Amino acid sequence: TEDEIATNDAHAAYSNRVTRNKLLDESDWTQMNDSPLSNEIKTAWATYRQELRGLSDTDAWPNLAADDFPVVP
Repeated sequence: TEDEIATNDAHAAYSNRVTRNKLLDESDWTQMNDSPLSNEIKTAWATYRQELRGLSDTDAWPNLAADDFPVVP
């Protein structure tokens, strides 16, 4: 039914947000001023983090597959 679909979508959205936020938290260090990364690698991480933030704007949202998530630099 439509209610079940809405509930499943809400659960998927919540789960994907939790995963996305965890990945963002785990990569915070890459953007710090004292990060040991080169500017090129730091930029790659910044792009990755922006792609994570944009996941909810994708056509697949909220029913993402593992390969819908961006690849870690």
